Amino acid sequence: MKLNQLRYFVVLAGELHFRRTAERLGITQAPLSLAIQELERELGGKLFHRTRRRVELTEIGALLRDDAQSILTKLDRTAADIRKVLDGEAGELRVGFTAASSLLSFFPSLIHSFRTKYPDVRVVLEDMPSPAQISAIQGRELDIGIIRAPPRFKPPADITTTLLLNDPLVVAVNARHELLARRDTNLAALRNERFIFYPRSYGVGIYDYFIKLCAKRSYAPNIVQDAKEASTIIGLVATGLGIAVVPSSLRYIGVPNVVYLPLVDSDATTDLHMISRAGEANSRIANLHQMARAKARFLKKPNQK
Repeated sequence: MKLNQLRYFVVLAGELHFRRTAERLGITQAPLSLAIQELERELGGKLFHRTRRRVELTEIGALLRDDAQSILTKLDRTAADIRKVLDGEAGELRVGFTAASSLLSFFPSLIHSFRTKYPDVRVVLEDMPSPAQISAIQGRELDIGIIRAPPRFKPPADITTTLLLNDPLVVAVNARHELLARRDTNLAALRNERFIFYPRSYGVGIYDYFIKLCAKRSYAPNIVQDAKEASTIIGLVATGLGIAVVPSSLRYIGVPNVVYLPLVDSDATTDLHMISRAGEANSRIANLHQMARAKARFLKKPNQK
């Protein structure tokens, strides 16, 4: 049984007139009659009573009419759903992000815009550190990741990346710290401080980049405590245990007795990247990448925030 046979039959069952049916289908009566005859031979019975004056459905014709219409409707709906998935307008998109990146206005704005434009795409958000995101994307457990990396970050060969924005580093200090008396703060002035920082394994080069920044100023930072969560780092700063050099986005974590000081060093910055599998033919991923690039370009325009 062929789909075109069912389509021809359903139209004829509604018109009960061969000429009008052929006109609606945009064909001649000969292929229409042939398709109906082949369908009847396959089913083993007549679908229509035909006379010179009228065409009527037989009992099995009436039975087939209801089922055929249901079959065609489901097939059309399935075909439409498949087209939406292929066009990136439906399906599931698994997105990883770091805790600090979620505090930047860019991230929630991007996800909200995407969900608004593509309401039939189920966006699954996963909070995880940058190295874990890369592994999850390589293992097809994530589709896209939002990671933080040092400048000139080079991803693995099977990962493609889009630079979204630069996020300067700031110094989080206790509200009674003597650094608050300085007019400007730079990394060189922090050589005698006690630091709270992320573990080396928790980022994609951020730890090593921080060590390198300090080495350029001729000192090795005294890291007295590490913590995996951004909120924990800021909380420990509030206790006076030490200071922390963190992305500026963490300023939005409002912890009492913590003040954030900007660094005047031009190289004290990190980058936010969107990553995915290289060569991935997935329209949902492509759509989010495109939207992210557009938002990033907008933010880089003069007088834009």
